Amino acid sequence: MTKTSKGSIEGGSQTLGRGLEALTLIGESTRPLSVPELAEALGIHRSMAYRLVKTFEQYGFVERMPSGDLELGARLGALARNVAKSLQAAAAPHLATVSDQLQMTALLVVFDGEAAVTLSTAEPRLADATVAQRPGTRHPIDNGAPGRVIRSQLHPEQYPAKDFEFSHDEVIPGLTSIAVPLLLPQGKPAAIAVIYPPRDLDEQHIASVLAEASVRISSTLGLRI
Repeated sequence: MTKTSKGSIEGGSQTLGRGLEALTLIGESTRPLSVPELAEALGIHRSMAYRLVKTFEQYGFVERMPSGDLELGARLGALARNVAKSLQAAAAPHLATVSDQLQMTALLVVFDGEAAVTLSTAEPRLADATVAQRPGTRHPIDNGAPGRVIRSQLHPEQYPAKDFEFSHDEVIPGLTSIAVPLLLPQGKPAAIAVIYPPRDLDEQHIASVLAEASVRISSTLGLRI
């Protein structure tokens, strides 16, 4: 391998790594980032950040809002829907049942090695208004009910498992979430959850509905609980 070709490969790897880091920063930020803020977080010149964002926009990975702030694009959501198809197929009818029964948005959340990722969702069919959560949305495992469920699966000695986790105003401002563990093959960390506007509800009942759905999903995947 010549020095030129080696340098080209290393340069390409750096560019790819910077691009992936940029997408991670946009996706995990608790608030929308501007291009200058993205440049500062990456430690690069603004002109380079604008070129990155323009490329992302061309491929649908990032969208720029009227304010100029950035959010992940619909293309990433489409890619996320093609991940773990067998798991999504197993979970889909049970998430739909939970959603219709509780009249809440139901979520399947998995661990991607770094963060909790919403893999698929179900919204109640008869509700006048629903809360949307885009597949592909990521958040740290220290935040939100699904994240903490996954955290307890990853670090059970440090964070003992609970029957369910509850969070409010964490991942999505103004919303409440309840989550329970989901047992997957090879012990992969996962959770199912619901999100809803805060109101006086029986949290234990919601958790019981989720727990029953969790058992059914695991059984569909061939696991015995």
